[in-house]
Amino acid sequence: MNTAKGIAVWLALAAYRLGRAVVALLGLAALVGDTWAALLLVLMAAAGCNALLQVVAFAALLRLWHWPWPLAAVAVAPRLLLVLPGLITTRLARWRHPRPLWTAPAGQAARAAAPAALGAPER
Repeated sequence: MNTAKGIAVWLALAAYRLGRAVVALLGLAALVGDTWAALLLVLMAAAGCNALLQVVAFAALLRLWHWPWPLAAVAVAPRLLLVLPGLITTRLARWRHPRPLWTAPAGQAARAAAPAALGAPER
């Protein structure tokens, strides 16, 4: 049963990626023509340029089918729904609680500097 679920998930992912490639192909075809669009799509897929394919598909959804940009972004890169909240909270946490400017904790830095400054022998 788990094998059947795995195959079904793999087929769904393959269908999604193929659909995204078709949308990118249609968007490129509107810009540069059918032959060049097919050639560029094959080159991008062979080079593994998924980000470029996503950008082209996003632009095609916006320009050709007049989708709102949040829906087009989710359709092209659905992982954004999972990744963006974490990125935003990490940035806000770093802004609210910035990293200290010193490299060692304050207690260790003071103990390390004190014997040399007072001329006392180290223990």
